[in-house]
Amino acid sequence: MKLKRFPWGIRWIGMCIFVLLLSAFLIRSCNYLLLDDSQSYTRLTMHELYETEEPIRTLFLGSSHCFRAYDPELFTQLTGKTAFNLGSSAQNYDTSYYILREVIKKHPLETVYLDMHYKFLFVDREGRDLVQANIISDYMRPSLNKLEFLTQTSELKQFTNRFLPFRRNWQRLSDLSYLRQVWEKKQTKAYREYEPVVLEQEYYAGKGFVFSNEKLDAESITWWDRFTPVEEDMDSDVTYTLSYIEKIVELCRQENIRLVFVTAPSFDQYLETIGPYDLAYNYIEAMAKSCEVPYYDFNLCKKEYLELNEDSFLDVDHLNGEGAKKLTTLLAKLDLGEVNIDEYFNPCYDEKSAGR
Repeated sequence: MKLKRFPWGIRWIGMCIFVLLLSAFLIRSCNYLLLDDSQSYTRLTMHELYETEEPIRTLFLGSSHCFRAYDPELFTQLTGKTAFNLGSSAQNYDTSYYILREVIKKHPLETVYLDMHYKFLFVDREGRDLVQANIISDYMRPSLNKLEFLTQTSELKQFTNRFLPFRRNWQRLSDLSYLRQVWEKKQTKAYREYEPVVLEQEYYAGKGFVFSNEKLDAESITWWDRFTPVEEDMDSDVTYTLSYIEKIVELCRQENIRLVFVTAPSFDQYLETIGPYDLAYNYIEAMAKSCEVPYYDFNLCKKEYLELNEDSFLDVDHLNGEGAKKLTTLLAKLDLGEVNIDEYFNPCYDEKSAGR
């Protein structure tokens, strides 16, 4: 009996589907073998974001200064408002914008705290850290939002690395020792079940927050003069960055979300070294006023209300767990309207320095 052959058009469609499925399988397999994300905080954060059924009402966005400074669990305990921290290393404002859109699709956001660290304001399009942007896009689930994120924030020459994550480690395909190590790490129960990453002095505490026990030793720093002064950072073309901050502002207005600019504190000796810090503060303050957005720069908070010393930092620019506890406690009071902002903050950093 002669088998009936399908029409050419159906066979062609079938072949296309087969090729697409095979390509997807090969890409997924290469990503699995070539990318070692067993210690990635962002992998855990994004998985938790997508899997949580608890409605997120308060969101923190920003760089590593953000995910080390604002503790969502503590914030919820103090305010009664569910919170989540979607900070990531070297997060630029284009990334913040697309993450915000991702959250809005599923959660009834009421407030967004956007960390305005000056280092990431004065970065042009070419100066952005796309390697760090990739750590977010790699874990975003397929959607039109993700597609737009990848295409609108990348040059054509960058598409291969951004759409095909394994391409960044392609040279290690012949390194059998590396492939074996990655495979073994990903077969562990901890990896498969998204258990929190625990390192020597820090760990993933949940909802995007990383708690650190490390403490700064300022006396061991002998190279203060190597830190980049604020005025040098402010010479960059910030048109690209500002365009995405404006998009975040407009999106929050459209969705009736309260937006607040915040700046997590840095170690005072560091700010004095790179100063005058007021150049950065005045720039962001003017931007906040033009956008009609409140701005809390915790570098200007009076010492009696936010006591931070070496024991509160893990390095000159990041809070440790104890420092984050102090900052989150103060932010909760501000969020609930329990304190007078003018009473708690100095009008400029110079005045704070003079008062010490």
